[in-house]
Amino acid sequence: MIAQWRNRWLICILLVASIASGCVRDPTGIEDNIPMAASSGIYVLNEGLFGRDNSSLTFYERASGKVVHHYFQQVNPGLRLGDTANSMAVFGDRAFIVMNGSNSIEIMELQTARSLGRIRLDGNPSPRQAVILDDTLGFVTALYTDEVIRFNPVRQTVTGQVNVGPAPEGMAVVHNYLFVANSGLGDIRAGEPGAGTVSIIDWQQGQEVKRLPVLPNCTQVVRGPDGRIYVSGTGSYTAMVPTGIAVIDPVLMAVIDTIQIDDHPAEFVLARHGLGFVLTDSAVVQFDWQSRRVVNARFIPKTHIDASGWLYAIALDESRGELLVANARNFTTNGEVVVFDFSGQEKFRFDTKINPGTLVPFHK
Repeated sequence: MIAQWRNRWLICILLVASIASGCVRDPTGIEDNIPMAASSGIYVLNEGLFGRDNSSLTFYERASGKVVHHYFQQVNPGLRLGDTANSMAVFGDRAFIVMNGSNSIEIMELQTARSLGRIRLDGNPSPRQAVILDDTLGFVTALYTDEVIRFNPVRQTVTGQVNVGPAPEGMAVVHNYLFVANSGLGDIRAGEPGAGTVSIIDWQQGQEVKRLPVLPNCTQVVRGPDGRIYVSGTGSYTAMVPTGIAVIDPVLMAVIDTIQIDDHPAEFVLARHGLGFVLTDSAVVQFDWQSRRVVNARFIPKTHIDASGWLYAIALDESRGELLVANARNFTTNGEVVVFDFSGQEKFRFDTKINPGTLVPFHK
């Protein structure tokens, strides 16, 4: 099923026709006309459906267990996020929400969800992931135009571009370098030169200095607690190819190892204590990023969350010893977030809006 590719815009395109004739299930969370003051909780960025302009922000308030949907719209009357919210990057007291379909970056005050402005990206680049280096320098990957776009977060202006490989998605920074995953868009562009590689960009010089082969359909890039770069490769649904998480030494600029993980590994997180957790088609897999081996391939089976659902996003709240997993259900009805402790025991769950794709634990 194409939904399993984790190329979310493809999922939504295929489902627009079916949603037009169906019904969206009413949320079970509490709709609130007056937004609360943000305190410790969880932000959930809901993608919505591609082309439907219905992305939204859900806020879960820990102290009361209260859920507020459409939180951004309530805090900012007359504004909406737009079409297909793909990711959220946090820098200091601000959040940068990348709007894939609307070709924009919404800048939001993290504590209040108050809008601070919006960066418009011309030419339909289809932005995916952003990183912010400082108050004057940020970067966002452009899926359609095969480049990384440089922007000024304060002036909210685009200041340049750097060409990379086909369909760039995830990105992380170490020292003076950006590490960018050229996904190849699953099987769609897998045969193109540069698909399944990581582009290394000297951000001070504004140019690509090296390109490393990693894994087919590489999408997420994470800087680990050890300073190394970790890149997930989801692989293919039409061919037998290597899958797992590649490990890059940023000093040597070389792949030094690959953690082999089956069943199409996608989004993952790394905890400081040495364990990592990655979503696959059927489970949350636990692995040791220090010894680079799988610890438990069925740490949290999908059946413990929703046998017919889809594991769609993951996040850590290490201060609380929690692992957060988003379930997109069938991609057309409202989703949910399930919170576990580090032993894999469920603590609680709450409903979201359609396609919860990014989870951000929030502490005042």
